[in-house]
Amino acid sequence: MGDYFTKRRELLDVLKSLHSTGIQNELDLPQIVVIGSQSVGKSSLIESMSGLTLPRDTGTCTRCPMECRLQYGQVWSCKISLRFHVDRSGRPLATIRDVPFGPILYNAEDVEKILRRAQRAILRPELDPTLFLDDSDLQVFGVPLTFSGNCVCIQVAGPNVPDLYFYDLPGIIANVGDGGNEADIRLVEDLAKSYIKKPNCIVLLVISCETDFENQGAGRLVLKDPALRKRTIGVLTKVDRIEFGGASKWLRMLRGEDQPLMHGWYCVKQRDLVQLQEGVTWEEARSYETEFFQTTAPWADVGPSQRARLGSQKLADRLGSILSNLVSQELPGIRTTVNAELNKVNQRLQELTPPKIADPRRVVITLLRDFTKKLSKHIEGIPPMVNPTDPTDTTSTGLLHNLNEEYERFRVKLHKTAPQFRPWTTTTNVDSQTQKKMLDSAKQDDDAVGLGTTNSLHADEIMDLARRSRTRELPGNYPFSVKERLILESVRQWSALAQECFTEVKDIVVKHIIRIVEEHFKGYNNGGLKEAVSKLTSEQIIKCAQATTRKIEALYHSECSPYTQNDQYFLTYKTKMLTRYKAIHQELEGKSNLVTALRAYNAGNQSSTGNTTQWSYLTNAITNLTYFGLTVKAEDLIMLLPKHDMNPALDIMAEVRAYFQVAYKRFGDNVPKQIDADFVRGIDGSDGSDGLDVALMSMDLSTEKCMEYLSEPASVIRERTTLAGKKHRLEAAQLKLERYYRG
Repeated sequence: MGDYFTKRRELLDVLKSLHSTGIQNELDLPQIVVIGSQSVGKSSLIESMSGLTLPRDTGTCTRCPMECRLQYGQVWSCKISLRFHVDRSGRPLATIRDVPFGPILYNAEDVEKILRRAQRAILRPELDPTLFLDDSDLQVFGVPLTFSGNCVCIQVAGPNVPDLYFYDLPGIIANVGDGGNEADIRLVEDLAKSYIKKPNCIVLLVISCETDFENQGAGRLVLKDPALRKRTIGVLTKVDRIEFGGASKWLRMLRGEDQPLMHGWYCVKQRDLVQLQEGVTWEEARSYETEFFQTTAPWADVGPSQRARLGSQKLADRLGSILSNLVSQELPGIRTTVNAELNKVNQRLQELTPPKIADPRRVVITLLRDFTKKLSKHIEGIPPMVNPTDPTDTTSTGLLHNLNEEYERFRVKLHKTAPQFRPWTTTTNVDSQTQKKMLDSAKQDDDAVGLGTTNSLHADEIMDLARRSRTRELPGNYPFSVKERLILESVRQWSALAQECFTEVKDIVVKHIIRIVEEHFKGYNNGGLKEAVSKLTSEQIIKCAQATTRKIEALYHSECSPYTQNDQYFLTYKTKMLTRYKAIHQELEGKSNLVTALRAYNAGNQSSTGNTTQWSYLTNAITNLTYFGLTVKAEDLIMLLPKHDMNPALDIMAEVRAYFQVAYKRFGDNVPKQIDADFVRGIDGSDGSDGLDVALMSMDLSTEKCMEYLSEPASVIRERTTLAGKKHRLEAAQLKLERYYRG
């Protein structure tokens, strides 16, 4: 038996030493955790097992976890220390701090006072713990935490002290008093959950027989989870306060008939208020407890298996046995895990070794030049990339591919400003089907896309405008201002469209460059290199954008005065449009058969005319004209039809439409060309100006500044610091495990 208890003591000692390293944040160490609702007798239970006298008034040990290591010793003694493993906000510390608190105590009556002060020190972690030893902290202004995850550690040894190791957590609370913080309810519950969720945690669930089981939050927290039931020991307190006739439901739990647990339920009786006031000692309290269960119904009448679960001593023995068995079972795996985790940490720390830079200035300049080269490649043109996992992802799309798509959208919008001429009068009765047919005919061979955005104008409206505009012109002549006015109706929309196109282009270019900067300088956030490059890049973009805006505006103003030297295209297109307009007009004037025949002949479709004689005459006419050196198509003969009073209007319409075709193509080319030359190429200087490379070389490139630029990212520094703390804990745990196994 002596060897068994010696072995158990050794196992619990190594467990305590592992917990002291803080390694429980990384590993699932075996532990017993005492939880219960407020005022269920947790403190009294711990007193009955440890022989300590704990603070009982509000705001003491229930405000933070308490780690208790109980073990046999020839002389009674108590060591108290503070363990800080989280900061004031609850974030894990890189290095665990174990701070001794006061001298070793040899009188149990002194413990209560020191524990009060220890808890105050935990709740004010920013102060020196020594201030609390003589209550000097009470003179320091400040607001303490209401609860903390840091813990007070108690190590008790004595002749009658059982070998045990456990954590006592703050009691689960259902509400807070006046002035309290409602968030504390969740905080305490989350603290309990953080302990009991670990598979190697044995839960000691304390339930008071003075209150209905259903009203105790700790019971609901544990017993709703089947997995937790398998590693929970239940203990019923205040059994001496059960109302008459109310013991049956608690007896059913003791027998495992109600709320069954893998490790069963135990019953204890602690000192009551009168006994505390009378100064009943711990040894006397143990005797009274034994006598109570032996002489008081219904406890004195239970069977042998239930009798083995009555009393604090039997509970402590069972807890020690369960915990030591679990430690013995898990320790080899813990040792393996510690070694494996330490290898991983060392490997990662090796990867994070700060680079040794002999010439930081050269490194920075190389980075900047590589960046401008990469940017120039994108500006010159890199084919778009397709994300294999998501073909719709456009983040890797080539820059020029996106710009060309925007330029095409600009061309389409520009074309929609074309004059919408109707070569018939407003009084002509044209049904919708015929109107569509006529419009399709008018737009034949035109590369228009979509419908125009300008208002439509009919032949008689154009004629009326022309007549009203005449001044000193000879008969049959009309002022150029009529055509100019009609041209400007379309052109005046171009400025907004051009600026809209440029805005979209800027957005595409800026986003693309931001991606390049982020990718190229992603490891250089900490020293300000990426920030400096981003700033200069932004300034270069703004400078180029301002110059380009002025150039686009100048292009627009040049289009406000109709002009072209593209005579052949202009005259050819005018003739084509005049032919179309006259054909439609004649068709609506009742000459549709002739127009149809001419078009059919031109298309080589004799069957659609339905008249072989007509086809023969047309053939002879065109042949004879060809003989005289006149090369014509059948449709050109429409121009020989008798003049109509609307002919001047049709001529104006054809000329305006022809000029629009010339000007819109010119403007549609010049704007993208200007944007590309002054903005896109201006950024990297491929237009011959001072590009971004010149601006970047004007940065502060002194050796000292370049060293600062190359300083590691804060995330890497944080990771290395975290890993260093973890390595320290793992090495400490490894050392303690090796000492244990070496004996």
